[in-house]
Amino acid sequence: MRRSLFVLVALVTTACSSGSSTPAVTSTVPATIAGVGSLPPIGLYLEALGGAPSTFPDGQRVPVQQSTVGEAATGPRVLMIGDSILALLSRRYTNAACQAIVPLGWQMSIEAEIGRGITFAPTVLEAKDADQWDAFVLFLGTNYWGNRPEFKRVLGQVLDEMSPRPVVLFTTSEFRPSQRDVNSAIENEVLTRENVWFVDWRAISKAPGVLAGDGIHPSDDGNDFLVEKISQVLGRAPGDEKGACLPSDFKADEEAPDAIRDIVDDGATGDATDDTGAPESSVTTPRTPGDSTP
Repeated sequence: MRRSLFVLVALVTTACSSGSSTPAVTSTVPATIAGVGSLPPIGLYLEALGGAPSTFPDGQRVPVQQSTVGEAATGPRVLMIGDSILALLSRRYTNAACQAIVPLGWQMSIEAEIGRGITFAPTVLEAKDADQWDAFVLFLGTNYWGNRPEFKRVLGQVLDEMSPRPVVLFTTSEFRPSQRDVNSAIENEVLTRENVWFVDWRAISKAPGVLAGDGIHPSDDGNDFLVEKISQVLGRAPGDEKGACLPSDFKADEEAPDAIRDIVDDGATGDATDDTGAPESSVTTPRTPGDSTP
């Protein structure tokens, strides 16, 4: 039985511009979104813990996007890129993302594997032909090897390639001090790009019950909350084409389907890092040096 979960809606969606003279307004994402209507309840409740953060840790105000991605995109094809956190939502695990997002008219593909870092994103964009997609969801950085300049460089390169199309961009939970470097780099991009919709997973993951026992991966309820927030930010896809759950090309972790569940179910503690259970025999795609957390 799932435990009762009370979570802070710390989802911050952003339209970002460093030179804008108009002050950004911070707000939570409402239960009813223009063009979408009331999304199905997932049994998660709100706790009044001060609302969504209005500033980043360095004091700069968090800009907020006032529309859904669907209202800004020119087509219904969305590519989601990530590590095990997004992989848990794919068809080979829970299929939660397709079940929630395809009915909104999106033709979506999840390319996410255990142990992937930021250098996975350029590999996916090349293999999947970035020009063929209308929107993106990017959730990488939990697997971080400590090279901040390289992380910033690759993140900027990836976002340049995705631009000007809408990008949903996540911070990571700060389960160790070095994750602050990751989130700082992400915040800098949020403040300088108008096509970024920002989701503050760092803040969301602090709410009780969002994370599993390892303190890194979402719990079952946390996964439900995550896919609900992605659905809300995406909103309804533009046009009237039928949604589709497109195949995933990157699925090396399919050889070890229990790798993530074992971590989550066992409630690992201590200095455990994300996605270290990937088998060395995974051969679908070669890993890029630095992808796995030390």
